[in-house]
Amino acid sequence: MENTVQSSAGLAGQVRPPSALARFSTGLAQAEILLAGVLMFLLFVLLLANVTGRFLGVPLIWVDELAVYLMVIVAFLAAAAALDARQHIAVTLLSDMMSPRAAGLLRLLADLILLAFLLALAWMVWIWFDPLTAAAAETLDAFAAQSFNFIYQEPTVTLGVRKVWFWLILPVFAVTATIHCLAQIEADLRLLKGAGR
Repeated sequence: MENTVQSSAGLAGQVRPPSALARFSTGLAQAEILLAGVLMFLLFVLLLANVTGRFLGVPLIWVDELAVYLMVIVAFLAAAAALDARQHIAVTLLSDMMSPRAAGLLRLLADLILLAFLLALAWMVWIWFDPLTAAAAETLDAFAAQSFNFIYQEPTVTLGVRKVWFWLILPVFAVTATIHCLAQIEADLRLLKGAGR
């Protein structure tokens, strides 16, 4: 995860230290990877316990549902962290044929489109969770009855907890992915500024 900004193809030939936003993004990505690793280990232990339980004739039926939720959370954490390292799948056929400056502009455009998507996602998650209306309601039951939004009420099938605890990964992803995207946009602008000299 190298966030040191270096101009492309020796245009400016200098290496600048990462900005505060880039350092924060990288630290956040490291925390996301660490948490994803811990959850994957927990998932492995749970599945091993379930296999053992089934072998002994006492299956842990709640493990399957928890495993699905943990995998979803791990996927969102890893997807956000991959934004910091630019490790998502990309087709670079066009940018490989462009000049370094044009490729930098194309990368900036792609990051701006991604930022627009993430902001739209954050807005949709805000509407879905509707925290202000939920906080203003007397109870969560009253909120659900008034808004027909049962996000805070819907239970899991076997775990005995509300699904909202697992759905909280969506606002977390929206925030952390936006931070990573902003750090990449800042890096793009720094590269373009260096290339323009």
